[in-house]
Amino acid sequence: MNPRFHITSALLAACASFLTTNIRAQDAAPPPPLSAAVLDFKDGSQDLQGVGTSVSALLQVKLTVHSDATLVERAELNEVLAEQELTLSDAVTPTQAAKVAQLTGAEVLISGRVFAVQDRIHLVAKVISASTSRVFGATASYDKGKPLDEAVDKLAQDVAKLLKEKSADLRGGPSLEERTLTQVKSLMEKRKPGRVYIHIPETIVQVMVPDPAAQTELARTFEAAGWTVVESADKADLVIRGEAFAESAIRRGNLWFTRARLEFKVSNTEGKTLKTDRIVCGNVDLAQAIAAKGGLQKAGLLAAPVALKAWIDSSK
Repeated sequence: MNPRFHITSALLAACASFLTTNIRAQDAAPPPPLSAAVLDFKDGSQDLQGVGTSVSALLQVKLTVHSDATLVERAELNEVLAEQELTLSDAVTPTQAAKVAQLTGAEVLISGRVFAVQDRIHLVAKVISASTSRVFGATASYDKGKPLDEAVDKLAQDVAKLLKEKSADLRGGPSLEERTLTQVKSLMEKRKPGRVYIHIPETIVQVMVPDPAAQTELARTFEAAGWTVVESADKADLVIRGEAFAESAIRRGNLWFTRARLEFKVSNTEGKTLKTDRIVCGNVDLAQAIAAKGGLQKAGLLAAPVALKAWIDSSK
């Protein structure tokens, strides 16, 4: 046999092996580092005034050594918090965490407090997921009157360990839109998409805004699952009708908190009612109308799999 054939075969095999190994390495590549924002720690008493801010500043610096997390610049974070008039410390709520994450890109917020017990100063940190609301803690302490560097260094190492070991719990999962579409496509498995008609007029109580958001999200979800959205109920296999409204609940600083309600009825091509239901959800944003639209958008996403399942169940 020609020796060139052996050489060529060996080279091809080596290339194939390299490509396979490279593809597997890419498939097995770890997720990117978490992005985190370190908030100012709260001072537990008057004699500790200013210590919390110092702990936060030192912690951010030391996390750059002990962790591979991408940290939001403190100047940028302070600017965002000042603009939104949010005072975040150890009392961060999931809603506030989600809002700061939206504005800064941080997946994780690190907050905490500094307090004294007799002659010992304790540092308590909370590592909060902005998307899953999971919370993990870390602590360190030092003697009153002593430098706090070593205690902050220990705290930074413990926080870095949490960011690494709990990354799956802290990292944001699929969005509501992605989860809804996955659920709808799962329901449609081995079924041929049909035609759907959707009509959901809506009202935002304080501000009249056109273009119904709930109807839009329902239509987008069904289209993504292969359905055809038609302009006449007479041509549809599935008909979704309803009404929706949103209303501002409270305003905190520059943030508008709204509540939205969607009431809808699902019918088949013969006009038979298959399902009557309602969705209630909330949203927060900088603009009143956009906050209301966001709530209605969520309601539309949540309604899509409910309507589809009613249609599927009726055809069994």
